[in-house]
Amino acid sequence: MTVNRPSEATPLLSSSDASSQDIESERNVDALALEKRSPTPLPKVQLLAILFIQTCEPLTWMFFFPFLNQMILEYGISGGDEKRVGYYAGLVGSASFVAECVSVFFWGRLSDRIGRRPVLCFGLCSATVATIGFGFSRTLSALMLFRVIAGGLNGNIGLIKSMIADITDESNQARAFSMLPTVFAVASTIAPVIGGELAHPAERFPGTFGGYDLFKNYPYLLPCIIVAIFQIIGLMVAAFVITEASTSHLRKPLLQVSETSYSAPNHLSAATSPENTKPHLPSILSLFTSHVKGAIINHTSISLIANMQNFIQPLFMATSKQYGGLGMSPMEIGSYLGAYGIYSAIVQTLSFPPLNHKLGTTNLFRVSIASNIVLFALWPIMGHITKQTDRLTNTVIALLVVQLALVPLERMAFSCSNIFIISAAPSRAAMGATAGLGQTFGSISRSVAPILAASLFALSIEKDILGGDFVYLILMCIVLVALVGTLTLPRVVKRVSE
Repeated sequence: MTVNRPSEATPLLSSSDASSQDIESERNVDALALEKRSPTPLPKVQLLAILFIQTCEPLTWMFFFPFLNQMILEYGISGGDEKRVGYYAGLVGSASFVAECVSVFFWGRLSDRIGRRPVLCFGLCSATVATIGFGFSRTLSALMLFRVIAGGLNGNIGLIKSMIADITDESNQARAFSMLPTVFAVASTIAPVIGGELAHPAERFPGTFGGYDLFKNYPYLLPCIIVAIFQIIGLMVAAFVITEASTSHLRKPLLQVSETSYSAPNHLSAATSPENTKPHLPSILSLFTSHVKGAIINHTSISLIANMQNFIQPLFMATSKQYGGLGMSPMEIGSYLGAYGIYSAIVQTLSFPPLNHKLGTTNLFRVSIASNIVLFALWPIMGHITKQTDRLTNTVIALLVVQLALVPLERMAFSCSNIFIISAAPSRAAMGATAGLGQTFGSISRSVAPILAASLFALSIEKDILGGDFVYLILMCIVLVALVGTLTLPRVVKRVSE
């Protein structure tokens, strides 16, 4: 089977009128001009506002990781059986992503029609209600209900990518998207600290919260309130700081370079001029070009891998030593993951731009995915050492540090994936829809990941398959399949919608 590889001059998405040689030639000249010009300064205030709101998204679905296992055991959801905790943890963790994968394309599409800001504000309001409700929940059905609300009525995680694309061009896009993993790392620092340190406040801080029956009856409410405060601040930023991007670019024809002084080719008729072009949204089917499909395939694979790692990491750390885990408390888990978040933020901020420049987006994406093989292999090694010694030895702690040190490299794949999806958009008018489409498939992966990871983890322990290591073998096989999927990516990424 022969695989046709794109050349260095091949744009990520070809023109709808590629048979016209003179139009294609003009577009190549425009692309070269975009490459040679100096980077456009980033709109700092808008970008910082968008990034702060982005921080609220991972906070919403990561803060409960340190205490989820303990919550399920304490509320009797697993019937007191620790070996079955993973099944129920997976259901709770997946609920928001199942709802998100159904609704996120709708929110992206709606933002193309009515603007980004109203959709953004509605999503933050929904997330606030869902987070507070989660803190008051004591049954499996209630926990899952509020996670469904958090995912189904909030499409901001995909919308934010479109907003960044709205305020950037090809000269500064990589720098802007390189900040997303940094934001994720910041949230990875804050979220576990909030969840791990503030659970059971009446017991941990009796002088401050011991007199409140509310926190005795709902021992996990306080971290939910703190996360909700972040979301409320994000809502205020969205309402008073974020400005709606100009919609004039949505009317420009695909062949015109909107952010340079170049004009459309002379032979274009007046009917296709910006003034006479009626704004319209592309059909869903028109978005499924070959390059969009390739971008979505790879975004889906990294979403699955990264979210399985996200979910198993605290599960592995919380599981008893006799079952191959580290037997750590929620506070210890929060401290370790918080320290990792600080490190990850620094590494990704400093490393992604030069690595992306040196290796290229596609090669860096492949290296990022491949790093998961080493990352996953360290789990069974640590588990077997802990089983034999029944304590956290210096060797295990060193391996845990090495493992967490590799995570930032894996997270760089998300920056690459975001660039692939946004660059694949056939036009600026389709940018929100394309980002929503990618987020839809990514959400499918995120909805499957916790259930699949937790079920495999619990099954491996319960049935003692490969000494409890069956889950890690499956994870490494998934990584190998994902590497094959990278063959659908281009060698050079260019945004044709400019």
